[in-house]
Amino acid sequence: MIPTALALLRRFWPALAAGGVLLLILLLVRCSDRAQDSAVDQARDAGASEVREQAATETLNRTLEAINAEEAVRHNPAVRNAACLRHSRTPENCD
Repeated sequence: MIPTALALLRRFWPALAAGGVLLLILLLVRCSDRAQDSAVDQARDAGASEVREQAATETLNRTLEAINAEEAVRHNPAVRNAACLRHSRTPENCD
């Protein structure tokens, strides 16, 4: 005798229910892993952009310091003479 679908369902419903619960658990774990990976990627990107911002700020500060030092050398004869003496091979030319 061929069992009907209803008879099979009555017989195997605990296994089908357990399989469904297992499938739901696996889907939740997969979604959780993807969410965690996404959060890690976002944190990594945020950290990288923060490092780039700090590097750009430091570069700007050093550039401004160099510009200020150049202005000091350009407008102060004593500083200009000291810089010339420090870098020249022939100090006689620094007068």
